[in-house]
Amino acid sequence: MRYLILLLLLPAFLWGAKILSYNVYDRNDRVDVMLTFDTPYEGVLRQNRQGNTVVIKLEEAFIDAPKVKDVNSKYLEKLTIAPQGEHIEIVAQVSPDVTMQASKTSDSYGLRLRFMPSATTPSAETPPVDETSLAGLPTKSNSEFEQSYYVVIVIMLIGIAILFWLKQNIAKRTATMNTEPKTPWLFNKTAKEPKAAPAAPAKAPADIGGGVHIRFQKSLDANNTVAMLDYGTMSYLVLLGANTILLDKFQDNIPITQNDFETLLQSKHRELDGYFQLAPTQDEAFDSYKEKASGAY
Repeated sequence: MRYLILLLLLPAFLWGAKILSYNVYDRNDRVDVMLTFDTPYEGVLRQNRQGNTVVIKLEEAFIDAPKVKDVNSKYLEKLTIAPQGEHIEIVAQVSPDVTMQASKTSDSYGLRLRFMPSATTPSAETPPVDETSLAGLPTKSNSEFEQSYYVVIVIMLIGIAILFWLKQNIAKRTATMNTEPKTPWLFNKTAKEPKAAPAAPAKAPADIGGGVHIRFQKSLDANNTVAMLDYGTMSYLVLLGANTILLDKFQDNIPITQNDFETLLQSKHRELDGYFQLAPTQDEAFDSYKEKASGAY
């Protein structure tokens, strides 16, 4: 078994790289023949032309069996690839004005033979043999597709970084908004309320004439004030502004301290907020509310 493996590997040691496949690409302005090797090919290429026949010899290369390809192109009519001892001979039937250029891939696993029209018509005499080492042949540069691929990858990475940064900022802002206490705009309080102090004695109601006294009052904005008015044995909670609105009246459980008055306003904040949010089309509903509030009086 060991000798059989050595026998199978013997051609590779003797002739070097093996041609695995070949492809012919017929273009409008040229014909390309692409040879693919199993190992990097660093041998010598010899080119010789006789009339319409171009003979190419690849040293240190081999192929399993001869290949014949009828191309029938205006640049290349027929292609033959055959083993010849320790080298491969490629015979191409071309038009009189066609020349051949060879180049290898950057990894040396591929060899391209390009048949294209020459600038000048070749003379009838046989040109000298062209012997070229594949190590000196020009290599194909990276394709534009490969460069575009790297550009797209870089752009995608930048886009992902920007999206991640935006997501982090939005999450921080959302968390901050969720932690902020939501209180009615009429009764904003500080973040930390002071400790409860002993109730202060009630201030003497201010007399505004006609037997009406102001017990407590609180400014809501530049035009509106909530006040607790005393008249006789009754106390009235009114909204003073462009119009005077009776919100409630009390005979018992009348607020005595400023803290009691603040607590009362907290219980009435929905009514006050609703008043400031009324649209012009809701005037009738508001008038009905005033009539109900003043009916008992």
